[in-house]
Amino acid sequence: MKRIISESKQRLSITTDIWVAPYTGASYMVVTAHFIDVNWKMKKMIIGFKKWGIKRVFCITVDNATANSSAMRKFKEKFKLVGDDAMVPKGEYLHLRCATHILNLIVREGLQEIYSSVSAIRNGVHYVRSSTNKVKAFDLRLETRKVTRGSLPLDVKTRWNSTYLMLDKAMKFRMAFEKIKDEDKPYNDYFEETVEGVKRVGPPTSSDWEAVDRLVQFLVIFYNSTLVLSASTSVTAHKLYNEIVTITTNISEISTTPGPDSELMKKADLMNKKLGKYWNPFGEKVEMNKLMIVAPIFDPRKKMRFAELCFESLYGKGSSEAIHLYDLAELIL
Repeated sequence: MKRIISESKQRLSITTDIWVAPYTGASYMVVTAHFIDVNWKMKKMIIGFKKWGIKRVFCITVDNATANSSAMRKFKEKFKLVGDDAMVPKGEYLHLRCATHILNLIVREGLQEIYSSVSAIRNGVHYVRSSTNKVKAFDLRLETRKVTRGSLPLDVKTRWNSTYLMLDKAMKFRMAFEKIKDEDKPYNDYFEETVEGVKRVGPPTSSDWEAVDRLVQFLVIFYNSTLVLSASTSVTAHKLYNEIVTITTNISEISTTPGPDSELMKKADLMNKKLGKYWNPFGEKVEMNKLMIVAPIFDPRKKMRFAELCFESLYGKGSSEAIHLYDLAELIL
């Protein structure tokens, strides 16, 4: 690995993450180097804390922790001593905040707001899945009568994307859940039980279903983008800004379009502000890495015209913001 890195002469992009051992709970910091080799193939290597002869770095991707921002400042100060060509340009665009981590922060905020409604539906799904007889009893309330235990996935609470899949599928069976609530005594008795002295949340009410329905409309936007950005065997840098634009325009449209659902608009407005905190190129507190804008320009299918369309979509055609970003992208290139 050391030989390949020293011979490639390519700039490395580095990511860091914390891996936790499943049995001991011990935490390990993992450093991964990414680069394109001489044969134009993407390489990914886990490296250790030692001198690897790395002299040229492009970006370092870390999660959005205050300690990481401090670490990046210290790294730049030290790495400048390697030479003028060590960073691009002089480390101004070195620090890149993990996009999927930012998405995770925004989604978790939305989940917390309606935690009880999500818990009620989760408990309902858990009840139906708990035995074959209960699956059959639930199936009797369906018109198609083709439900299986796999038709209602149960989520992993720490993984919001699995929660989205559970809620999205449960919404399709809402009528069956409402019927079993009206007709099935064991189902209602299940929610009278206590867990560690606390009554089990549920059964889901109409307000729970409506709240989750609003949430799912947001989660699908983030879920689709997470699928794109979580690819581990292909380059995703040129796709990031497109996903940012897609998410921002969708959320902005919901937050500004008058309609009967005021709660949906409020939630969209809160999420939009959270997005702006991290992905606003004109932000003051958290600076957006401008290379996210430049990366898709190198895609021969997009080039500068793509960037121009993105700026117009976000800020309006001919706006001062769109013109400024277009000029900035050309300047960086």
